[in-house]
Amino acid sequence: MALASILVVDADAVSRHRTADALRALGHRVRVSGDASSALATAQRSRPDLMLCDLALPDVDGIDLLGDVRRDDRLRSVRVLVTSSQGVSEEVMLAMESGADDFIGKPIDSLELSARISACLRRPANTTAAPEIRAGGILIDSLSHRVTVDRKALSLAPREYQLLQFLISNQDRVFSRKQLLMHVWNRDASVGPRTVDVHIRRLRSLLEPFGYARYVQTVRGSGYRFSLED
Repeated sequence: MALASILVVDADAVSRHRTADALRALGHRVRVSGDASSALATAQRSRPDLMLCDLALPDVDGIDLLGDVRRDDRLRSVRVLVTSSQGVSEEVMLAMESGADDFIGKPIDSLELSARISACLRRPANTTAAPEIRAGGILIDSLSHRVTVDRKALSLAPREYQLLQFLISNQDRVFSRKQLLMHVWNRDASVGPRTVDVHIRRLRSLLEPFGYARYVQTVRGSGYRFSLED
């Protein structure tokens, strides 16, 4: 595993120092912070490779800190791995939509943490989050979570919204069911690959009246993609 400079941000001192000690034992260079304001100042000074950030912070929440990091040109290369004791919640989904690179639940398993850090370090930071995403006549407003198609409102369940947003944000790229489960369902152990198929069919049925169902494409033997090219 590549060694890195990591900033651990957690209001819980016991959790913060336990995680920091585990990362130091792996050889990483580690700094710690207990709140968002000091974390941002530390990040701006030290430019870490990765920030491990809990979403429950005492001054502002972790999503606000994530937004500050993503808006700072000096910190564009910082990967952000968010943590939460609430499991995969609406807050976690919002963090992923707002530019987090990955999520790990609490209590943190050291082996899983090592694997997720390695995965984050192998890819560039997620800087694709944007207030609006367009594809043809489809407009996604990431701040209000509203979707319009040809200027008409489209009602989506939370997971359908996430799936459409992810596919459109990565147009023309093919994703396997396993990859979609990782990115959209955050590896929820209770969800199987066929759940992806169900949600894809649902998306197509909602887009069909507008003539856009064909843009949610099946790539035989590989998975799914969103493409404006037939």
